[in-house]
Amino acid sequence: MLHQANGSQPGGTFRGYGGQVSSKILVSLEDVSVRFQELTALHDVNIQITAGSSTALIGPNGGGKTTLLKVIAGLIKPTQGRVRYYDLKRARIGYVPQESVVDWRFPVSALDVVLMGRYPALGLIRRAGRHDREIALTMLARVGLRDVAIRPVGALSGGQKQRVAIARALVGEPKLILLDEPTSGADVEAKDRFYSLIRELKEELSLTILVASHDLVVVPSFVDDVACVAKSVHLHACPSEIWDEEHFQRLYGTQMEAIFHGKVPHRMVEPPAKAKPSRGDPARTRNTRNTRNTPKSEKGKK
Repeated sequence: MLHQANGSQPGGTFRGYGGQVSSKILVSLEDVSVRFQELTALHDVNIQITAGSSTALIGPNGGGKTTLLKVIAGLIKPTQGRVRYYDLKRARIGYVPQESVVDWRFPVSALDVVLMGRYPALGLIRRAGRHDREIALTMLARVGLRDVAIRPVGALSGGQKQRVAIARALVGEPKLILLDEPTSGADVEAKDRFYSLIRELKEELSLTILVASHDLVVVPSFVDDVACVAKSVHLHACPSEIWDEEHFQRLYGTQMEAIFHGKVPHRMVEPPAKAKPSRGDPARTRNTRNTRNTPKSEKGKK
């Protein structure tokens, strides 16, 4: 779960949306702000990430989700504030970037890519050995890709590339996994398979998961709680507590509609703007709208 940072480190466990979760803090951000010249990406963020939790970061484009993940991973230094790690080395944080920012044309095999995840543990001098290769092959097998280990990574499908990236993050034996838009562009079935795998790995390897996503279908099914990010963290709660349209209108800065299929909304859309009638013809917009899906043979009939 995510909490407001208060400088303390409580112990014990509590029951979250997805079951019992430890309250041991892994990372805390205290008064963290990030600015890129005149642009403020994050402002006054105070959160704590607890062990064993799974959290979804949602919010508008440019709201700071990717920046927040990179700050936690140690890839971006805050302009102000500090990041504190409790019994967690940065090498034990696995970061999976968006697929679109990775150049998959690099001439290496899937196994080579996964082995790169061992480099932080090996250091600058040691080279990957037989033990490292065994770990890499084990993780490829765990994500269902053992049979493509020697294939060029650029020849794999989008879903396979993302699983290679997951295996790369896992070979460093992380405690915390950060996923940035991991299912962007995937269909519903592929997304479901991916997050089912993440949930299995979380339980099997006792991972803590933080995932940035626009896909709200994952929120009620695969995470313990939700953090809404729009330069600062607006909310941290179990998924059932945030499904109201007024909340999303405040977060995204525009009116939103929840599309319901079953018990929970799984897609948010912006309602179409109302067309303005032309001068001297107040019924023009109404007639156009009513005949948009009318067969040609029916148009013009009264």
